[in-house]
Amino acid sequence: MSWISVLCGQSAMLLFVVASHRGNRVFWHDCLTAQRRRVLKSCAAAVLLLSLVLQAVSDGTVILNMIEWILLAGPEIMVATLACSLRERSSRP
Repeated sequence: MSWISVLCGQSAMLLFVVASHRGNRVFWHDCLTAQRRRVLKSCAAAVLLLSLVLQAVSDGTVILNMIEWILLAGPEIMVATLACSLRERSSRP
């Protein structure tokens, strides 16, 4: 496992959360236009693809590396969603 791959995956998930409707409300206070949200989602997809490539070319069998990458996506999504929830909770009066 490459730690850079994990870092890229987590960054991509955070970008996806920030570009979502809820993330737009929580992080940007509804300032992002639809076009800017699409750009953020495209950047997140590119970083997620980079994460996949880095994981595929790391040491070990390609199949096992892909399975590991898929299994790491779940915790990455949970951490990104938790960050959004904590930010939303801290911004409430």
